[in-house]
Amino acid sequence: MNTLKLEDNNPQVVVLQHLLNLHGADLNPDGDFGNKTKKAVIAFQEKHVDEDGVPLSPDGIVGNKTWWALVFGEAKQPIPEPTPLTDQDSYTVQRMATIHPDLRDELKAIYQAILNQGVAIRFTSVFRSFEEQNQLYAQGRNGNAGNIVTYARGGSSYHNYGLAVDFCLLVDGGKQASWSLKADFDKDGQADWMEVVQIFNDYGWEWGGSWSRIKDYPHFQKTFNKTTAQLKELVESGNTLEGKYPQLS
Repeated sequence: MNTLKLEDNNPQVVVLQHLLNLHGADLNPDGDFGNKTKKAVIAFQEKHVDEDGVPLSPDGIVGNKTWWALVFGEAKQPIPEPTPLTDQDSYTVQRMATIHPDLRDELKAIYQAILNQGVAIRFTSVFRSFEEQNQLYAQGRNGNAGNIVTYARGGSSYHNYGLAVDFCLLVDGGKQASWSLKADFDKDGQADWMEVVQIFNDYGWEWGGSWSRIKDYPHFQKTFNKTTAQLKELVESGNTLEGKYPQLS
């Protein structure tokens, strides 16, 4: 099958629409890939994985991975309802409330999964305003005190849209922080840091430690296949939730 996208009109779109209807959509199989079909594709992609078990990108484009999931795939496991946090870090709980509204339940579930592994962490940064980002960018530059800690100006970080999280490990009952990639404080034979990475990966987040150029080991982000420029445009055009988060769909 060919890749299909918005404004395509051919017999393969008819096949696509029939398959989407089998998965619960309500489309007229007329062969016209319009906005309604695109929304149905995105809704399908948000609930399914490819043949390797990786969540589909909800971009509304039907490529090989989406075709495979339409024909052979099963729905991915839903994100579990967050259970009451135990041994929670109060700073982390406060900062989780600043994540993008579309990710709040998911981040709570991730945090609970980390706690269930016996790993203590703190989210050191979640949402960051453009002004806060610029202040952070200025650190260590132009004679300002401190070390350079970011290469992103205001508007060019996913933190500015509530789509990123930074963290550290907590040690000694939360009295000390650690950024060790190898330490096994809970003595289970696995590096605590990598246990956290695995859990975020399981939920489809991108880890800064996997980047090929400048690595950012404490950083995770979920971009929804949008660039920071696209997100900035949404915010500046007023297409927002709660007055500051970009509307993602």
